[in-house]
Amino acid sequence: MYSSFYLIRKDFILTRKYLLLLLLFYMVIGYSNQDSYIVSALLPSMLMLMNACSLDVQHNNQRFLVSLPLPRHQLVLAKYLSLLPYAAISLISTLLIYLAGVATGRAIEPIAWRDLLLMIACFPLLAAFYLPLYYWLGQKGMQIVNMIFMMLVMFGFTALSSVTPKLPGLFDWINSGTKDNIVLWAIGGVAYLFLLYCSYLISLRFFVKKDI
Repeated sequence: MYSSFYLIRKDFILTRKYLLLLLLFYMVIGYSNQDSYIVSALLPSMLMLMNACSLDVQHNNQRFLVSLPLPRHQLVLAKYLSLLPYAAISLISTLLIYLAGVATGRAIEPIAWRDLLLMIACFPLLAAFYLPLYYWLGQKGMQIVNMIFMMLVMFGFTALSSVTPKLPGLFDWINSGTKDNIVLWAIGGVAYLFLLYCSYLISLRFFVKKDI
């Protein structure tokens, strides 16, 4: 577990030059789209993950990591565990945007915790598709993958930002029928974890077979 902590710390050290700039950019974008600040919660975490993976590829860190006395499954597991601090930073940044809106009088409604947490939970789902591609393609195709995911995140953010104010009941419609249904939430939670686990196994399979 300590090894995973230092591997996650390595990712943050790699991205420290870009982290503050990225978060500042996000908070300016989020504040300027105050009406749909919840939708923007997905942006910083995904950008941080893509930045960390891109720097790993750029510096050829995988070759160094496999030389360490650590099993490869622990290297992959650490990459998946790093999703937690990324999501936490995204949540904190979004809350700061909301507080800035309250302080300036732009946000008058209570924060929608349920919708916000659901949007934060979408980040590991995106990462579940991104990370297997990262371990499969490596340096050869990651620029294309990053470009595609960047376009998905940015276009998705723009589209939802424009749709959400026009459809204020959008999240209510998505959540309808599940508010008090524990069984549906339990099934959804199990499916969510199963998808992440399958993603981990696929990434591990690619990484174990990779000749670095």
